[in-house]
Amino acid sequence: MLPFKEVLYRKVERNVTALLVADIGGTNANFGIAHIVGDDAHLLFSLHVKSKEIKDFTSLVRDVLFYAHKTYGITIKSACFAAAGAVAPKQEVCKPTNLNITIDARDIVKHTSLTCAFIVNDFEVIGYGIDRIDPKDLVVAQRGNEYKHGNKAILGAGTGLGKAILRWVPSKDRYIPVPSEGGHADFAAQAELDIGLVNYIHSIGEHECNISWENVLSGKGISRIYTFFGLYKTYEQTLAPAVAPHPDKIFANRNRDQQCWDTFALYTTYYARCAKNWALDALALGGIYIAGGIAAHNVDMFKLDIFLHEFASCGKQQRLLKSLPIWVIADYNVSIYGAIEYMKLEGKCSIE
Repeated sequence: MLPFKEVLYRKVERNVTALLVADIGGTNANFGIAHIVGDDAHLLFSLHVKSKEIKDFTSLVRDVLFYAHKTYGITIKSACFAAAGAVAPKQEVCKPTNLNITIDARDIVKHTSLTCAFIVNDFEVIGYGIDRIDPKDLVVAQRGNEYKHGNKAILGAGTGLGKAILRWVPSKDRYIPVPSEGGHADFAAQAELDIGLVNYIHSIGEHECNISWENVLSGKGISRIYTFFGLYKTYEQTLAPAVAPHPDKIFANRNRDQQCWDTFALYTTYYARCAKNWALDALALGGIYIAGGIAAHNVDMFKLDIFLHEFASCGKQQRLLKSLPIWVIADYNVSIYGAIEYMKLEGKCSIE
């Protein structure tokens, strides 16, 4: 059994019926246990493991169920797994993009005590979780003017880069998220510096195909930009080491180290450019939500002139882009909330 890190959110009553919801990303796998209360469900506690340590996902789910029952006497029969990757049409199978495992809902039901389980794209469920976020954790980066019932766009970088669109459906009187794998679309190089970075990433032999947005906006993207600057720009200090510092350390040192600042500034510019493209693709008149681990830890990045200037840098649609609201989701549990909400609204498994 992998060691779980447990986080409690409220008093856990013993011997209750609960739901299992999970957010399986490239770095962290987060499992939430939600107590059913009438037609709603409240998050009781969560269990966290490092995704790279998972060898067999079904066995891990069995361990989570065992822990919940042994520790709190909780019975769980239904589960929703939000995964970072393309999900099969019947929502039974997903091969997470940045992990060497497969999540198979059929295998999980067969080999655990669950009677119902399904899989949803992780950014699709973020669309369901936004309304459950505490308002203080939805930070305004650009106030804009929200167009009622207009499309909304979601994107966010972490180990990978996720995207989704929120579309208003009158017959349901609510927004419905539409999943996307647009994070793997080609990176939009515009200047000599951008092309230099593309050539550098190719030169280190990591990619045989085109460089994608995920290649520059993920956590590894921060490291690639940092080492690129070390090789292609001259500094008074020693050039960058072959292995870059952790991305968090690079950003933390941006006001003390020129190379860290250059990395942060270029990364912020690329994030804004990607958000701009996605806002235009989705015609996000209702606004843009920025999610993901990097955003949650660097909320102020999206309020900077570097970001806002690049976001609006589009000759024919500059006025439109300046009018769009931009929110940063500072609550990393939004996918967990979204999985709960998805189960309530879409009726894939009974929550009674």
